[in-house]
Amino acid sequence: MRGRGFLAGLGIVAVCVAVQAAPPVAGNDTGGGKTITIPLTLPSSAKPLELVLIPHGSFTMGSPTSEQGRYPDETQYQVTISRDFYIGKYEVTNAQFRAFRPNHNSKEYNGLTLNEDDQPVVYVSWYDVKAFFEWLNTQCGNAYPGMRFRLPTESEWEYACRAGTETRRYWGDDLNEDQACGYANVRDLTGKDKWDWTSVFHCNDGYGATAPVGQFQPNAFGLYDMIGNVWEWCNDWYGPYPSGSAIDPVGPDFGENRMNRGGSWFYYPGYCRSAHRNWNYPTLSDLNVGFRIVLSSWTPQQ
Repeated sequence: MRGRGFLAGLGIVAVCVAVQAAPPVAGNDTGGGKTITIPLTLPSSAKPLELVLIPHGSFTMGSPTSEQGRYPDETQYQVTISRDFYIGKYEVTNAQFRAFRPNHNSKEYNGLTLNEDDQPVVYVSWYDVKAFFEWLNTQCGNAYPGMRFRLPTESEWEYACRAGTETRRYWGDDLNEDQACGYANVRDLTGKDKWDWTSVFHCNDGYGATAPVGQFQPNAFGLYDMIGNVWEWCNDWYGPYPSGSAIDPVGPDFGENRMNRGGSWFYYPGYCRSAHRNWNYPTLSDLNVGFRIVLSSWTPQQ
């Protein structure tokens, strides 16, 4: 797989997705900030498409030179996220993606299905994800001009993942690789027992492949599976970080590879860090790469 691999003040009710008459629903999330639910036509038992409000702020992106497992392209610099944004509470699931592409198949791994409704969608290229957003934006844009969904930038992704932390992972440094299983679906003793994997987290999360989203503890923003489960596509081309500081960076203007972040159930523990950067050709379609959604700022018409 690798290269190395606003709704500000939401009391709003808005009809968005034309495939279902019900409007997005504003609510509260006990693990983080305000939430909004985008109605899709889903099986009754499937998780809804929920997004969580992430407050604007500044943080240090990248990792210190002392961080265990770091790579040279994680050079630290100061980033300001200048406005609030909404990001998926969970990775986009098979059921949610199939609202757009009904015949999508996330396949299986060594006899274990990756295709259940609430497992994260995989075998989606960056271009497949772009097509999903074009569809969703058409549904919403017809009702509310200016409402747009997209992938997170790499800086938005890391800011949302860290949720105010500066450690290797949002649950701590985890230097012995033994704390992850309460927080993430990772390459662990389950895989070691099944497939004789080496270099694993020294814990057991109970899943041999992808887990249904939301099975582990969220970060401080109320987001689930930001580390582990599946890599998540970001919008940026891969390139070196700028020096100094930046406001709302969006990555290079062009490139060969698009970013994906967060590590996965299949890849080594050192990749499951808040700062780790992975990249792949945007045509890649793989068993452990998915995505989550961002809602760009939007002002309802009066």
